[in-house]
Amino acid sequence: MSHDVLMQAAVRVDSELRWRSQLLWDDRAQSTRGPKASLTPDEVVQVAMQLADEDGLSAVTMSAVSARLGFTTMAIYRYFPSKEALLDAIVDAGMGLPPRAPTCRGDWRSELAQWARAKRAMLCARPWLAELPFVAAPHGPNWLSWLEAVIDSLAGTGLDSADMGEVLSILDGYTRGASDTATSLARARARGLSAAQWAAEVGADLGRAIGDPRFPHFAALLTTPSTKPTRTMDESFEFGLARVLDGIERYVNASKRA
Repeated sequence: MSHDVLMQAAVRVDSELRWRSQLLWDDRAQSTRGPKASLTPDEVVQVAMQLADEDGLSAVTMSAVSARLGFTTMAIYRYFPSKEALLDAIVDAGMGLPPRAPTCRGDWRSELAQWARAKRAMLCARPWLAELPFVAAPHGPNWLSWLEAVIDSLAGTGLDSADMGEVLSILDGYTRGASDTATSLARARARGLSAAQWAAEVGADLGRAIGDPRFPHFAALLTTPSTKPTRTMDESFEFGLARVLDGIERYVNASKRA
């Protein structure tokens, strides 16, 4: 997406989304409505994240958060005027910050690999983050910090801004997509299922392809014995990440020669 397109979109942004975004970036240390309360917005966010960690985003309601805190629901609304605003806050807080850049810079490939592993670990630790579709939702400072970290690592490669934006999209897209299975397992464990039970459920679903004429190639993939050792989910992620970085490295090197 070009700079001009981004600026035009910023002008057209929905007023409610602009308001929710402002709430993410404002200092919520003090409420501007009503008398001073003994509750802080950070406490609200932490409890809301606990509920999400336990039972997913559907468990995060204003009444559930207030009940666990021992306050009235109106006390929550002092800091978060809507459930959507609270979800925005816990998503940004739940993402945390990306890994810090090493003191000695220069190996952009290692830095991108570290970034991808850290983001996968974050998604698996808080699988409810994947429950939200990537739509025109507010982006907070932590979210943008993850994007900044990739661009910072690429700054010395010689790629122009447009290419760095594309590389960011490729790396983030791979990391999210390749984390789906691990995130699914994390969700299952949060529901009390064992890894074996989860694997049995997934296997039963995939096995429906066998014998179904609509899925001949996928059925063959499932039934053909492999000549190589089976990779773990972590090994599969690393395999794909290496291939993605191989492609980026080739493009970086070609750009330097051009």
